[in-house]
Amino acid sequence: MILAIETSTPVCSVALGKPGGAIIEKRIEGRGVHSESTFTFTQELLQNNDLNVQDLEAILFSNGPGSYTGLRIGAAAIKGLLFGRNVPLYTLSSLLSFSVPLLSAEKRTIHSVIDARREHLYHQKIERINSADIHVSIPAVREIEVIKKEIMSGDVIIGTGWDRLDVKKNENITFLGKKEISAKNLIIGWDNESVKAYFKQQNAESFEPDYLTLSQINNSAIRE
Repeated sequence: MILAIETSTPVCSVALGKPGGAIIEKRIEGRGVHSESTFTFTQELLQNNDLNVQDLEAILFSNGPGSYTGLRIGAAAIKGLLFGRNVPLYTLSSLLSFSVPLLSAEKRTIHSVIDARREHLYHQKIERINSADIHVSIPAVREIEVIKKEIMSGDVIIGTGWDRLDVKKNENITFLGKKEISAKNLIIGWDNESVKAYFKQQNAESFEPDYLTLSQINNSAIRE
């Protein structure tokens, strides 16, 4: 059994991966939902399936970039769950996680984004090269106008804040929003060899999520 937690955006999602590939998810969207729902969903999934934390093979966490509050709550929940327990923790970029359901065998480019306020988005470009390989850029705060220049016909845009790109919808571009953001993506990615390579094992007591802060956006070093 694998437990996965996604709290990097206004989506709060907790999922349980069961033997045979079945995935059970509890999910809610909204401002301020993480503080109660993250813990409640986790407890319900474990209790309803007669599980204890030590029964888990691993816990997967969508590690940001993203909402400071959501990521802080998700990290606190995991540290509480794993305190004194020998269950491994693995994290994955939230932006890469968003793209997982779209990584079919066909060649395509996905722009995964999270609103970063001002004139910026957090951006990661994921390119499906062939059925076995993907190319993944480093997540970064980027100016909206710079990202727009990289979007080509046939590309996919997914995440939050994508509407700020103001890309014409008649250019054969697919737009997907928050409905595709889910902890299930982490479990699906864990079973995908090309994605699994990007998971990082963490020390549950000391790890820190990739917080998005206003100072990062103001830092001139991120400007292109």
